[in-house]
Amino acid sequence: METTTGQNVKKTDMDAMRKRALAAVCQYLEAMGNRDFLDKDYPGRIAYAKGVICRAAKVENGSFNRIGKVRLRALTAMFNKMHRDMDGVVRESYKALGI
Repeated sequence: METTTGQNVKKTDMDAMRKRALAAVCQYLEAMGNRDFLDKDYPGRIAYAKGVICRAAKVENGSFNRIGKVRLRALTAMFNKMHRDMDGVVRESYKALGI
């Protein structure tokens, strides 16, 4: 059995946080109806999502891996909240229209 050092645990923890942030942004953009995100095979999907995260974090584009843990967690929560809010608006709109 292989043991992990503290450095490896931190690295995998940050990788998981980055993946969560990317998933939150991708779900939000899909829900918004972003043309590129409706096509699951779009090759620039992840690069586009990274760019959105970099702009939201106010870091230079291409510095995705330099975003800290606290900021990534906050961005993930923000995009998840926006997605939930948008779903709520859609539900209420359907209810108001009687659909």
